[in-house]
Amino acid sequence: MKDINNKGRVNRFKYLLYFYGLFVLFMFVYTFIIAPDLPRLILLAAFAPLFGFMSSFVNWPVYVHATEADGGVVINTQKLFSKKRNSLVVTKYNFDSYFETDHLHIGLNVLDEEEKLRKHRIKVSWLRLKDLRALEEKLKEINPYAPVK
Repeated sequence: MKDINNKGRVNRFKYLLYFYGLFVLFMFVYTFIIAPDLPRLILLAAFAPLFGFMSSFVNWPVYVHATEADGGVVINTQKLFSKKRNSLVVTKYNFDSYFETDHLHIGLNVLDEEEKLRKHRIKVSWLRLKDLRALEEKLKEINPYAPVK
């Protein structure tokens, strides 16, 4: 299995947000400093693209990096504009089952160090479809008998 990574898609969205922020800043400078006699309706042009981002506020991007390890998978996740990184090691010894989630996540029941079953939701909505299928195939390879709860 090759490394599964969605860094390109998430970075593209991040730079689009940077560009949009510069556009809003330019519109404010233009409206209040360069041409203060213009009507304030031009500020609507700065906030109209915000409605295009509304679906992305619900589905906020997360960096996902899955790498094959000794008999399992290491899944690293990191939220956009965050330094905190979460890691999850899924092996045939600790992967118990799936649990039902929405279409944006994969739910995994994984045993932790104290042998307690923990639920982990991995956001996969920003992965390409072929990477998502490869991750699902690797999870099926690790535990082919994992029931969906």
